[in-house]
Amino acid sequence: MRRLLLISVIVGGCVAGEPREPARFEQVGVVEGFYGPPWSQEDRLDLLRFMGRVGLTHYYYAPKEDPYHLNRWREPYPPDSYRHLGELASVAADAGVTFVYAVSPGGSIVYSDSTDYGELLAKLDRVAELGVKDFALFLDDVPPQLQHSADREAFNSLAEAHAALTERLFQDLRERGYTLAVTPTTYTNAWGDRAYLGEFGRLTPAEVPFFWTGIDVAAPTITAQQAEEWAELMSRPPLVWDNYPVNDFARWRLFLGPWRDRSPDLPATTIGILSNPMNEAHASMIPLATLAAYARDPTGYRPDVAWRDALDLLYSPDVIEHLQPFLDAYGDDAYDRNVFEPLFIPANAVLLPSVTEALTALRSGLAGLERAAKDDPDVAVLLPELEPFVERTERRLTEMLASAAWQRSGDTLVYRDERDRVTAVTADFAIDVDGAITEWVGADWHPFTGAAGTNGPTAAFAVAHDTLYVAVRIPDASAAGRDGYQVGQGDNVGLVVQSDLVASRRQLVPDDQIVLVARPPARGAFAGRVALGNFIAKYLADNRDLAWSEFLISTFSEGAAAADVHWERAGRADGWSVEFAIPVETRDRVRLSLSVHDVDRGTRTTFSLASRNYPGNPATFTEVTIER
Repeated sequence: MRRLLLISVIVGGCVAGEPREPARFEQVGVVEGFYGPPWSQEDRLDLLRFMGRVGLTHYYYAPKEDPYHLNRWREPYPPDSYRHLGELASVAADAGVTFVYAVSPGGSIVYSDSTDYGELLAKLDRVAELGVKDFALFLDDVPPQLQHSADREAFNSLAEAHAALTERLFQDLRERGYTLAVTPTTYTNAWGDRAYLGEFGRLTPAEVPFFWTGIDVAAPTITAQQAEEWAELMSRPPLVWDNYPVNDFARWRLFLGPWRDRSPDLPATTIGILSNPMNEAHASMIPLATLAAYARDPTGYRPDVAWRDALDLLYSPDVIEHLQPFLDAYGDDAYDRNVFEPLFIPANAVLLPSVTEALTALRSGLAGLERAAKDDPDVAVLLPELEPFVERTERRLTEMLASAAWQRSGDTLVYRDERDRVTAVTADFAIDVDGAITEWVGADWHPFTGAAGTNGPTAAFAVAHDTLYVAVRIPDASAAGRDGYQVGQGDNVGLVVQSDLVASRRQLVPDDQIVLVARPPARGAFAGRVALGNFIAKYLADNRDLAWSEFLISTFSEGAAAADVHWERAGRADGWSVEFAIPVETRDRVRLSLSVHDVDRGTRTTFSLASRNYPGNPATFTEVTIER
């Protein structure tokens, strides 16, 4: 590997076998790479000064909400934005922090186009005039196949195209005395094309670091052995992109706990470790200070000790006392069951005493912080980051207590799941699965949640022999389903059939069947199963009104078995309709999700048969009782 901790050689006739100084990370710091509300300029300046204070060495500027970093990467920065970049670079230099500017052109660049390349290099040259000498090329979260005909003619694979771009950019930047790091399209063990990564690594100069998030997007553990295995695949030791304490996937909560479960020998097998923090910059400083402690002494690192030291560094004892309820409520990680999770992520029961006790403590802590903020500027900037989480949680609890969907049973708030039950009886009419639904005239039609009056989608159910039939009627005359749309982009009906009857299961499994049908005359359709990584399965389960994007379909359905469901669709004068035939054999129940996505002038409206539309969470599905 790249570093050795022990040596045993003959030097001047003597045997040297003493341990060397333990390996150190070459880079440790922050990559501002989260989605959602971005940091302000003052947030970034405060963070850079904090990084210098605690010894974090590198800051990667890569805000997803900066259009000139992402979608408008070809364009130079406007004067004010350019001045802000210069201020960041200057403050970083004063703090002893390496400022790395990242660009994400992969969504639209034509890799074989010299004009596109020239604009990319000119963009970086312009940023370099601010004193920036370190750059990163982000190729993550882009289509996994070549999108342009010119590229398909010029390259045999996406990896070859990425390697050609990286090689050319690396050489041009090196001539200028600059560095380059890359985020490949496959950046985690949890998904992606490993053949792509292997080829990309073989074709790319070894001096270019590749980012890696670990065994998952937000990895529960990161070990030296895992890093070694990934290093062998991509022909270089990885630069760890650690998705902690980022909370863009769970905007209902904070992550304030210390760094945990990163092995002490990780510096020996990686180039460095960069944290993707929360949308809340000052709250992020608490866990980031523990990252700095870990990097200084990975072998001697003790998370709880580092956590207390971080708090002592940042705040006075009185402030820490007021912060304690927040540390208690949000000191866990994404894989733990948080006390407030049942309020925001579908569950069928909420234990009220634990929720109300934690909320009371937060409100009390917030009052103390409000008093402290009058004299402490560090608390004054932290307070606006914490307040929304208390208010949002209180509001959510109030809504649930007032909702007809929930009822109290002692200290427990119980979801009334009878709202999401329907019955399918033996069909008294012949069903022809052609999508036209003309034979369903006298059926019992169920309205979708979110539909006003009789103007929204409706569904009907019937059973014959070993087949459950489902008809969906969508009264919609808009033209968002025009030919050429991909199934996830335009109007579509989504059906997910749960493979078992476990009402408490909260994530999809590979045996669950997914069918997506685009509105005619669009050609888009998908029928199959998906094999989701742990983090993605949780993310989909936690987010309502899920749209099955082409990224999800293309990434996670590869190699998965096709669905057994048969379907047909048809256009109607007032909209369109779909019929499904689901094999049920002798089962007396089926659990399924049925949703309709309507896109009109770029705005997406989602309707669901169930009261809670979480197509990635079987606990929210409609239960169909079959009466033969």
